[in-house]
Amino acid sequence: MGGKAFASGPEALPTPRMPPAVYRFLLDQFLVQIASFFERVATPIEAPEKTSFGDIDLIVAQPRDAGLNIQQISTAIDAKRTISAPPIHSFAVPYPHLGGCYIQLDIQVCEIDNFDWEVFHKSHGDLWNLLGSSIRPFGLTANEKGLYLRIPEIEERDRKRSLVFLTADPDAVLYFLGLDRDAYAQPFKAIDDMYEYACNARFFRPSSYVKDGLRANDRKRMAQRELYRRFVEEYVPQNKTASQEHCKVERLAREQVLEESLERFVKREEYAINVQAWRREREELAHKSEARDWRRRQAEEDKVYADAWINAYGRARER
Repeated sequence: MGGKAFASGPEALPTPRMPPAVYRFLLDQFLVQIASFFERVATPIEAPEKTSFGDIDLIVAQPRDAGLNIQQISTAIDAKRTISAPPIHSFAVPYPHLGGCYIQLDIQVCEIDNFDWEVFHKSHGDLWNLLGSSIRPFGLTANEKGLYLRIPEIEERDRKRSLVFLTADPDAVLYFLGLDRDAYAQPFKAIDDMYEYACNARFFRPSSYVKDGLRANDRKRMAQRELYRRFVEEYVPQNKTASQEHCKVERLAREQVLEESLERFVKREEYAINVQAWRREREELAHKSEARDWRRRQAEEDKVYADAWINAYGRARER
C-alpha cells in the first residue's frame, strides 16, 4: 500500500495519482468486482482533506471459493501486472481513458475473525499514529491484530513477550479510550477535526507530544508522516484546548490503567500466568548462570592447582 509498487524498476509502469472523482468511481467498481470473490470486502475510511490518491486499498476475508487464486482476480480486473507479498497483493489495472497509465489496486487478505479490526485500525490515515503516542505511556499498544497491554517487568528485556492481548473489538476499544463511535464511523471533514478527535481520547496528554521528548520511532514518523508532524509541531502547541494539561490524565498512573485493563477485558489470569512463566524462566537462567560461573571458577582453581603441582614437580626433579 502506498501507490508506488509498480513505479520503479526496469519495467516500471506509470501510476499517476487519481483525483477524488476518479478514485471514488473506481473504488465502487472494484468493491463490486472483488465482492464476487470474497464474503467480506471493505476499504478503510480515507484520511481527511485528500486531494488525490496514489492507490486504492481493499481489505478482504473469507474467499467464496476455497480454490481461489490470485490469477483469477488478476484476470477478472484485467490487470497488466501483479505483485504478491502476502497478505497484500498489488495489481496494475489500466487507468480509464488514460492510455499507457495504470491504477494500483492493493488487496489485503486477512482472517475473517480479524477483518473488522483491520478495517478499523487502518481507517483515517494517521489517526492511530496519533492515538498510539497517547496510549503508549500507559503500557497500551495497538497493532494489526488488536489492542494489547505490556507487562512492565518483561517489556525492557523482551517487548514481544511483554504483550498481553486485550481485544480486537473496535467498539470496545473506542469505549475504553473514551472516543465517539459514530464520529469514528464517518470520514473527518477536516484534518483539524481528526486532531480534535485524537485530543478527546481519555489518555491524551500534551506532554506525550513534546518534540524533544519523542522516542526514535516517533521522530522517524515525524519525518515521514506530514499529518503527524503537523500535530506535534503545530496543533498541540498552538491549540488552546489541546495545550491545557488534563490534570486527571497527568496524575493517572500506568499501574491504574493496568488494573483497569485487566478488569475490563478479563485478562488478570492470563497476565498472572505470563508473569509467573517469565519469572520461572529468569530464575532458571539465573541458576544456569550461577552454575556456569561455579564451573568456570572451579576450572580456574583446578588449573592453578595443576600448574602449581607441575612447577613443584619440575623443581623437585631438577634437584
